[in-house]
Amino acid sequence: MTIDTRKILEEFVDYLMPDLSPHEASMYVFLLRHSRLNNDTPSATVRMGQRRIAQLYGRGPKMSVPSRQHMLRQLESLEERGCIKIGDASRDGTLYTVVLPSEVLLVVEKHSLKSEEESDDFYNDPEKRREVYERDQWICQYCRDRVTPENAALDHFVPQCKGGTHKKENLRTACLLCNSIKSGKSYEQAAVHLLKSIQARRERDVQSESWLFFSRVL
Repeated sequence: MTIDTRKILEEFVDYLMPDLSPHEASMYVFLLRHSRLNNDTPSATVRMGQRRIAQLYGRGPKMSVPSRQHMLRQLESLEERGCIKIGDASRDGTLYTVVLPSEVLLVVEKHSLKSEEESDDFYNDPEKRREVYERDQWICQYCRDRVTPENAALDHFVPQCKGGTHKKENLRTACLLCNSIKSGKSYEQAAVHLLKSIQARRERDVQSESWLFFSRVL
């Protein structure tokens, strides 16, 4: 079976490592190195005694030989998190089954959550963006002006900086001007600025219509 080392590393760094303590992460990588990433005989399991672990465990000038209790705590914690399975013990050591990062429950749950978030993303998917525009009948939900594909924007009603999502119910069709005013603000924070902008635009429209009327009369 071919081992995709790059994939394993990506899954570990991006999804598993953030949930492990530095000691847990280093112990997991150590066991991974001597099992699935063993160049001579790759295997899901490795049998090793605590003395052997202490001898092989990476050490530097600031790291002393790990104590038996310390190693046991890290190993038991990794088992509780589903990263390894501790098997039988013999004269040759304890049997450890090392679970790939992609198969650890913590990582599986993160992938599931990510898939759900992507399926609810109506902001980045062009087809789903159009669904929001059509729901709002191509009308800016702030100034009520009609928009087109060229000048339509999607506003996060609850801003992203305040935890707003890309879900359909949090998106509003907006013209470019209203979107720039509302951007990064709650509706309450932006309301007064939106109102001033809308009033100014309405006054300009009235003046333009009046000028056009009198120019025709004259």
